[in-house]
Amino acid sequence: MAAPLKIKARIEKIIKHKDGITFFKLAPEKKCRFRPGQFLHLALDEYDPSFNWPESRVFSIANSPFRTDFIDILVSPKGNFTKRMVKELKVNDEVWIKLPYGIFNFDDAINSDCILIAGGTGISPFISFLESVIDAHPHFNSLNLFYGIRDKELIIFNDLLEECSKTVAGFEHTIFVENYTDKNEKNIFKGILPVKEIVKTTINYKKPVYYLSGPKAMINAFDKELNKNNILQENIIYDNWE
Repeated sequence: MAAPLKIKARIEKIIKHKDGITFFKLAPEKKCRFRPGQFLHLALDEYDPSFNWPESRVFSIANSPFRTDFIDILVSPKGNFTKRMVKELKVNDEVWIKLPYGIFNFDDAINSDCILIAGGTGISPFISFLESVIDAHPHFNSLNLFYGIRDKELIIFNDLLEECSKTVAGFEHTIFVENYTDKNEKNIFKGILPVKEIVKTTINYKKPVYYLSGPKAMINAFDKELNKNNILQENIIYDNWE
Protein backbone atom coordinates (compact mmCIF):
# COMPACT_ATOMS: atom_id res chain seq x y z
CA MET A 1 0.00 0.00 0.00
CA ALA A 2 1.27 3.47 -0.87
CA ALA A 3 2.32 5.61 2.10
CA PRO A 4 -0.32 8.30 2.79
CA LEU A 5 0.41 11.81 1.52
CA LYS A 6 -0.83 15.07 3.02
CA ILE A 7 -1.19 17.55 0.18
CA LYS A 8 -3.16 20.53 -1.03
CA ALA A 9 -5.74 20.11 -3.76
CA ARG A 10 -7.49 22.78 -5.81
CA ILE A 11 -11.18 22.49 -6.67
CA GLU A 12 -11.20 22.02 -10.44
CA LYS A 13 -14.91 21.39 -11.00
CA ILE A 14 -18.15 21.23 -8.99
CA ILE A 15 -21.36 19.65 -10.27
CA LYS A 16 -24.44 19.86 -8.06
CA HIS A 17 -27.23 17.32 -8.31
CA LYS A 18 -30.59 16.75 -6.69
CA ASP A 19 -30.79 16.60 -2.87
CA GLY A 20 -27.53 18.51 -2.58
CA ILE A 21 -25.42 15.57 -3.77
CA THR A 22 -22.31 17.17 -5.20
CA PHE A 23 -19.48 15.96 -7.42
CA PHE A 24 -16.06 17.51 -6.76
CA LYS A 25 -13.09 17.16 -9.10
CA LEU A 26 -9.88 17.90 -7.20
CA ALA A 27 -6.53 18.83 -8.73
CA PRO A 28 -3.87 17.63 -6.25
CA GLU A 29 -0.55 19.48 -6.12
CA LYS A 30 1.23 16.20 -6.92
CA LYS A 31 0.13 12.90 -8.42
CA CYS A 32 -1.09 10.34 -5.90
CA ARG A 33 -1.01 6.56 -5.92
CA PHE A 34 -4.09 4.66 -4.76
CA ARG A 35 -6.08 1.55 -5.56
CA PRO A 36 -9.75 1.31 -6.58
CA GLY A 37 -11.85 1.11 -3.43
CA GLN A 38 -9.61 3.29 -1.27
CA PHE A 39 -10.61 6.58 0.33
CA LEU A 40 -9.17 9.94 1.34
CA HIS A 41 -9.50 12.34 4.25
CA LEU A 42 -10.51 15.89 3.27
CA ALA A 43 -10.04 18.94 5.50
CA LEU A 44 -11.51 22.36 4.80
CA ASP A 45 -9.32 24.32 7.21
CA GLU A 46 -5.64 25.05 6.72
CA TYR A 47 -3.22 22.34 7.80
CA ASP A 48 -0.09 23.29 9.73
CA PRO A 49 2.35 20.33 9.79
CA SER A 50 3.52 21.41 13.25
CA PHE A 51 0.01 20.80 14.62
CA ASN A 52 -2.55 18.04 14.38
CA TRP A 53 -4.50 17.31 11.22
CA PRO A 54 -7.65 19.53 11.22
CA GLU A 55 -11.23 18.29 11.29
CA SER A 56 -11.90 16.16 8.23
CA ARG A 57 -14.23 13.60 6.69
CA VAL A 58 -13.55 10.54 4.58
CA PHE A 59 -14.71 10.04 1.00
CA SER A 60 -14.28 7.14 -1.39
CA ILE A 61 -12.17 8.04 -4.42
CA ALA A 62 -14.36 7.94 -7.52
CA ASN A 63 -11.89 7.76 -10.39
CA SER A 64 -9.39 5.35 -11.86
CA PRO A 65 -5.88 5.24 -10.34
CA PHE A 66 -4.61 5.37 -13.92
CA ARG A 67 -6.08 8.88 -14.31
CA THR A 68 -3.78 10.75 -11.96
CA ASP A 69 -4.24 14.43 -12.84
CA PHE A 70 -7.44 14.66 -10.82
CA ILE A 71 -9.22 13.00 -7.91
CA ASP A 72 -13.02 12.75 -7.90
CA ILE A 73 -15.30 12.46 -4.88
CA LEU A 74 -19.08 12.42 -4.47
CA VAL A 75 -20.54 14.14 -1.41
CA SER A 76 -23.97 13.74 0.18
CA PRO A 77 -24.60 16.60 2.66
CA LYS A 78 -25.65 14.68 5.76
CA GLY A 79 -23.90 16.58 8.59
CA ASN A 80 -22.46 20.02 9.29
CA PHE A 81 -19.11 19.29 7.65
CA THR A 82 -20.48 18.00 4.35
CA LYS A 83 -23.16 20.72 4.31
CA ARG A 84 -20.38 23.26 4.68
CA MET A 85 -18.53 21.66 1.75
CA VAL A 86 -21.53 21.85 -0.51
CA LYS A 87 -22.42 25.40 0.55
CA GLU A 88 -19.01 27.06 0.77
CA LEU A 89 -16.57 25.45 -1.65
CA LYS A 90 -16.05 27.14 -5.00
CA VAL A 91 -13.97 26.37 -8.07
CA ASN A 92 -10.28 27.23 -7.43
CA ASP A 93 -10.63 26.99 -3.65
CA GLU A 94 -8.00 24.85 -1.95
CA VAL A 95 -8.55 22.00 0.49
CA TRP A 96 -6.18 19.57 2.20
CA ILE A 97 -6.35 15.86 1.54
CA LYS A 98 -4.48 12.85 2.86
CA LEU A 99 -4.55 9.55 1.03
CA PRO A 100 -4.74 6.68 0.36
CA TYR A 101 -6.53 4.74 3.09
CA GLY A 102 -8.60 1.59 3.25
CA ILE A 103 -8.40 -2.13 2.57
CA PHE A 104 -11.57 -2.38 0.44
CA ASN A 105 -10.26 -3.62 -2.92
CA PHE A 106 -11.21 -5.68 -5.94
CA ASP A 107 -8.46 -8.30 -5.95
CA ASP A 108 -10.99 -11.13 -5.62
CA ALA A 109 -13.01 -9.81 -8.57
CA ILE A 110 -10.46 -10.94 -11.14
CA ASN A 111 -11.44 -14.17 -12.93
CA SER A 112 -14.70 -14.30 -10.96
CA ASP A 113 -18.35 -13.51 -11.50
CA CYS A 114 -18.12 -10.06 -9.93
CA ILE A 115 -21.35 -8.66 -8.48
CA LEU A 116 -21.34 -4.99 -7.44
CA ILE A 117 -24.26 -3.80 -5.29
CA ALA A 118 -24.44 -0.07 -4.55
CA GLY A 119 -26.87 2.23 -2.80
CA GLY A 120 -26.76 6.01 -3.31
CA THR A 121 -23.30 7.54 -3.11
CA GLY A 122 -22.02 4.05 -2.30
CA ILE A 123 -21.45 3.89 -6.06
CA SER A 124 -18.20 5.90 -5.61
CA PRO A 125 -15.66 3.06 -5.13
CA PHE A 126 -17.31 1.13 -7.95
CA ILE A 127 -16.80 4.11 -10.29
CA SER A 128 -13.08 3.98 -9.49
CA PHE A 129 -13.11 0.25 -10.19
CA LEU A 130 -15.07 0.46 -13.45
CA GLU A 131 -12.86 3.22 -14.81
CA SER A 132 -9.80 1.12 -13.95
CA VAL A 133 -11.37 -1.85 -15.77
CA ILE A 134 -11.63 0.29 -18.91
CA ASP A 135 -8.01 1.39 -18.45
CA ALA A 136 -6.39 -1.95 -17.54
CA HIS A 137 -8.65 -4.63 -19.10
CA PRO A 138 -8.62 -7.31 -16.35
CA HIS A 139 -10.52 -10.56 -16.97
CA PHE A 140 -13.87 -11.50 -15.42
CA ASN A 141 -16.26 -14.34 -16.01
CA SER A 142 -18.94 -11.66 -15.74
CA LEU A 143 -19.29 -8.21 -14.20
CA ASN A 144 -22.70 -7.10 -12.90
CA LEU A 145 -23.72 -3.85 -11.22
CA PHE A 146 -26.98 -3.43 -9.30
CA TYR A 147 -27.48 0.21 -8.29
CA GLY A 148 -30.26 1.70 -6.15
CA ILE A 149 -31.10 5.43 -5.97
CA ARG A 150 -34.04 7.61 -4.95
CA ASP A 151 -34.56 9.61 -8.15
CA LYS A 152 -33.66 9.24 -11.81
CA GLU A 153 -31.78 12.56 -11.69
CA LEU A 154 -29.25 10.86 -9.40
CA ILE A 155 -27.96 8.51 -12.11
CA ILE A 156 -24.81 10.61 -12.07
CA PHE A 157 -22.39 8.28 -13.86
CA ASN A 158 -24.63 7.00 -16.64
CA ASP A 159 -22.12 7.87 -19.39
CA LEU A 160 -19.53 5.64 -17.74
CA LEU A 161 -22.03 2.79 -17.37
CA GLU A 162 -22.91 3.06 -21.04
CA GLU A 163 -19.22 3.06 -21.97
CA CYS A 164 -18.71 -0.09 -19.89
CA SER A 165 -21.66 -1.73 -21.63
CA LYS A 166 -20.00 -1.11 -24.98
CA THR A 167 -16.37 -1.83 -24.13
CA VAL A 168 -16.17 -4.23 -21.15
CA ALA A 169 -16.85 -7.87 -21.98
CA GLY A 170 -19.54 -9.41 -19.78
CA PHE A 171 -20.60 -6.14 -18.14
CA GLU A 172 -24.28 -5.62 -17.32
CA HIS A 173 -25.95 -3.06 -15.09
CA THR A 174 -29.41 -2.63 -13.62
CA ILE A 175 -30.59 0.53 -11.87
CA PHE A 176 -33.52 0.65 -9.44
CA VAL A 177 -35.11 4.07 -8.90
CA GLU A 178 -37.36 4.45 -5.88
CA ASN A 179 -39.28 7.54 -7.06
CA TYR A 180 -39.73 6.56 -10.68
CA THR A 181 -42.69 7.74 -12.72
CA ASP A 182 -41.59 6.89 -16.27
CA LYS A 183 -42.16 3.58 -17.98
CA ASN A 184 -39.37 1.08 -17.45
CA GLU A 185 -36.41 1.87 -19.68
CA LYS A 186 -33.49 -0.29 -20.66
CA ASN A 187 -31.58 -1.10 -17.46
CA ILE A 188 -33.82 1.16 -15.30
CA PHE A 189 -36.69 -0.11 -13.13
CA LYS A 190 -38.99 1.31 -10.48
CA GLY A 191 -38.45 0.35 -6.86
CA ILE A 192 -35.74 -0.32 -4.31
CA LEU A 193 -33.00 -2.91 -4.72
CA PRO A 194 -34.82 -6.29 -4.67
CA VAL A 195 -32.57 -8.20 -2.30
CA LYS A 196 -34.00 -11.71 -2.70
CA GLU A 197 -34.33 -11.44 -6.48
CA ILE A 198 -30.76 -10.21 -6.97
CA VAL A 199 -29.34 -12.96 -4.78
CA LYS A 200 -31.49 -15.60 -6.48
CA THR A 201 -30.33 -14.40 -9.90
CA THR A 202 -26.63 -14.47 -9.05
CA ILE A 203 -25.94 -17.28 -6.56
CA ASN A 204 -25.73 -19.92 -9.27
CA TYR A 205 -22.95 -18.16 -11.16
CA LYS A 206 -19.82 -20.28 -11.44
CA LYS A 207 -17.70 -18.16 -9.09
CA PRO A 208 -19.75 -15.32 -7.53
CA VAL A 209 -18.01 -12.66 -5.46
CA TYR A 210 -20.18 -9.91 -3.95
CA TYR A 211 -19.14 -6.32 -3.28
CA LEU A 212 -21.52 -4.25 -1.13
CA SER A 213 -21.27 -0.46 -0.76
CA GLY A 214 -23.94 1.82 0.63
CA PRO A 215 -26.17 2.38 3.65
CA LYS A 216 -25.82 0.00 6.57
CA ALA A 217 -29.41 -1.26 6.24
CA MET A 218 -28.80 -2.22 2.61
CA ILE A 219 -25.58 -4.04 3.42
CA ASN A 220 -27.21 -5.91 6.32
CA ALA A 221 -30.13 -7.01 4.14
CA PHE A 222 -27.87 -8.44 1.45
CA ASP A 223 -25.51 -9.99 3.99
CA LYS A 224 -28.40 -11.80 5.66
CA GLU A 225 -29.79 -13.11 2.37
CA LEU A 226 -26.38 -14.20 1.06
CA ASN A 227 -25.61 -16.05 4.28
CA LYS A 228 -29.00 -17.74 4.14
CA ASN A 229 -28.05 -19.00 0.69
CA ASN A 230 -24.70 -20.38 1.90
CA ILE A 231 -22.44 -17.88 0.19
CA LEU A 232 -19.05 -18.08 1.89
CA GLN A 233 -18.26 -15.04 4.02
CA GLU A 234 -14.92 -14.66 2.23
CA ASN A 235 -16.87 -14.02 -0.98
CA ILE A 236 -18.83 -11.09 0.52
CA ILE A 237 -16.79 -7.88 0.67
CA TYR A 238 -18.07 -4.71 2.32
CA ASP A 239 -17.50 -0.99 2.13
CA ASN A 240 -19.43 0.11 5.21
CA TRP A 241 -20.34 3.76 5.70
CA GLU A 242 -23.01 5.86 7.37
